[in-house]
Amino acid sequence: DLHENHPRIVRDLPVSGKACYLRFSRRRFLCPKCHDPFSEPLGFVKEHRDYTNRYQARIFHQVKENNITAVMRLECLTYEQVESIFLTEAKSYIPANPFASLKRLGIDEIALRKGKQDFVLILSNLDTGEIVDVIEKRTKEKLRQRLEWLTPVELNQIIEVTIDMWEPYADVCSELLPDAVITVDRFHVAKAINTELKNLKNKEKKQHPEALKGSHYSLLKNQDNLTDSQQENLVKIYETCPTLRMGHRLKECLRHIFESHSTKEKATHRIQKWLLIAESHGLFPDFRKTLLNWLDNITNYFRQRTTSGIVEGINNKIKLIKRRAYGFRNFEHFRLRVIVAFL
Repeated sequence: DLHENHPRIVRDLPVSGKACYLRFSRRRFLCPKCHDPFSEPLGFVKEHRDYTNRYQARIFHQVKENNITAVMRLECLTYEQVESIFLTEAKSYIPANPFASLKRLGIDEIALRKGKQDFVLILSNLDTGEIVDVIEKRTKEKLRQRLEWLTPVELNQIIEVTIDMWEPYADVCSELLPDAVITVDRFHVAKAINTELKNLKNKEKKQHPEALKGSHYSLLKNQDNLTDSQQENLVKIYETCPTLRMGHRLKECLRHIFESHSTKEKATHRIQKWLLIAESHGLFPDFRKTLLNWLDNITNYFRQRTTSGIVEGINNKIKLIKRRAYGFRNFEHFRLRVIVAFL
C-alpha cells in the first residue's frame, strides 16, 4: 500500500548551458507482511545522492580530462562535492581483477613529488597499455606484497616482465614469477650510457669550451634524427675532441645493435665485442660494469623485442595528470586518477 510521497530534487545534465534540476515525488510503500515502510527503487539516481547517475558520469569525465578546481568553477560546486562525485564514479570503473588475463607485466616508477625521492610503483599491462595497479613507495617489500596477492594461476601466466636496472625488482620477480622472462628495457640502457656520455662531455668542456658550446643534443640525440645545425655541430666536436668522437661512436654503435634484428646469442656476442672496444679506449667504465652485470636480462630484449616504451608513455601522461591536479595530498586519490586515465 502507498504510504506517502517523498519530494525530491536532484541535479541533472545542464540544458542550454544552464543548471538543470529534476523535481519529483518518490513513493514510499507499506509492506503488507511486516508493515514496514520502504521506498521505491530509482534507476536514474543512487541512494543518498542529490544528483543523477548521468550527471555523476559527466563530472567524472570532466575531472578525468581536467582538474577538480576547474570543474568546481564550471559547475558551481564545492571542491568536496566534485571530489566525492569523481571518487564514487572512479571506483566503479576499477576492474575487480586486473591481473586475470595479464601475460606481460611492466614495472616502473615515477616521482610522486619532484625532488623529494618519493617514488611510487607503476604496474602496467604491456599488451593493453592499461595500468593494473599503483603501489605506494618503491620498495622491495611493497612489490613482493602486491605480487603475493595474486593467485598461483595469475603468477604462472605472466611470461615476461620488463624492469629497469634495480636489483630488488629482479630479485622479487625471479622468486615469485618463475616462468617469466625478466627483460631490462633498452631505453634504460640508452639512458645509462647517455648519462655517462654527458658526464664525459662536461669534463671535456673545461678544455674545449667553445667547441662544446650547445653540444648537448648533438651528442645525446640519435644521430639519424639530428637537424642540419646539430649535425654541423657534431662534425666540429669530432674534429676537436677525439675522446668524445669515440664516445659518441660507441653510443651510436650500441644503438644500432639494439635496432638490428639479432638473436639473443648474436646480440650478446656483439655487445661483448663492444665492451672490449670501450675498455680498450678507457670509456664508459661505470656503464660497462652495469652492462656486464645485467647482460643476460638486457639481451632478453632480443627474444620478443619487448620494451617498456608504453610505460614511458604512461609516465608522461601521469606527469600531465599531476600538473593538472597541482599535486596530490592523498595517495588513494592519485591511484584512482591514474588507473582510470588508462581505461
